[in-house]
Amino acid sequence: MLDYFPPVWLGAIFLVLGIALVLWGAERFTDGSLSVARAFALSPFYVGTVVSGFEPENLVTGLVANLGGLPQVALGTVIGAAVFMLTAGLGVALLLVPMEVTIPRAGAVTMLVMLTAFALALYTGKNLGRFSGVVLLVVALALLVWLYRRSPVFSPGSGAEAQASVARPRTRALALLLLGVAAMLCGADLVVRGVRLLIATAGFSETFVGMTIVAMGESLEETARMVVPARRGHPELAWGNVVGTLVILLGFNLGLIALVRPLNIDPLVLRLHVPYLIGVALLVVLALLVARKLGRRSGAILVALYLLYFALNLRHRWG
Repeated sequence: MLDYFPPVWLGAIFLVLGIALVLWGAERFTDGSLSVARAFALSPFYVGTVVSGFEPENLVTGLVANLGGLPQVALGTVIGAAVFMLTAGLGVALLLVPMEVTIPRAGAVTMLVMLTAFALALYTGKNLGRFSGVVLLVVALALLVWLYRRSPVFSPGSGAEAQASVARPRTRALALLLLGVAAMLCGADLVVRGVRLLIATAGFSETFVGMTIVAMGESLEETARMVVPARRGHPELAWGNVVGTLVILLGFNLGLIALVRPLNIDPLVLRLHVPYLIGVALLVVLALLVARKLGRRSGAILVALYLLYFALNLRHRWG
């Protein structure tokens, strides 16, 4: 049936449906996260750290790339995604909805420890071997356990939403959470397919599509997971996404990828990509430690940092 639609129409349909599905899924994700927090007596920040930070599609892409003999692509799925989340994803979210910094100080400390372990693993050898992979996995899991112990228990508060809410059974809460995550993933995939069709009809190069489409799909999903909770008065869910994504990408995902097959590291990765990631991550950590609220000015700075990173990639790609 879809064959009857011209590619440009089909692309537009996929794009609109994908955006709608991502936004719908983000609402379900927020409801599900709060319900899980109530049902299991967890803080929304910690739920956001574990659930929103988990990136299954990123892990699968990295594993397949590494097993296929593309170690730099595997590293890129981790480092590139982390840079994007900390700059473009968080930046766009702050441009749309300024957010109070309402997370435990342990969140920033967790990011610092993970960054330290990540840097040591990449700079202490010519490749990232299985031993380093195990270390990264252990550090990530230990940090998540420590963060659980340091996170406050969920408190409904006194707002209208809190007064009207009723704790759902655990099974229903988990189902709602998983429904939201699945909807966002499917929606992001539709957006990628739609824009790919639109760009293909415009005659852009395959390189341009590869460098922009995947990033845009990541942006939509990441931004939705931060904007919707913040707009509804739960910025701790958004900050949980930031902390959890960094820990899981750099520790859990990269650790598993290296455990399956050791990764050779291109010198350019160590000269450009890793330092840039560490720099923007430290900037975000500093903001979390000293700021009470981050607004549109901070968002504009983060977006500008991503544009700079994109430009540096173009320079090294074509230069």
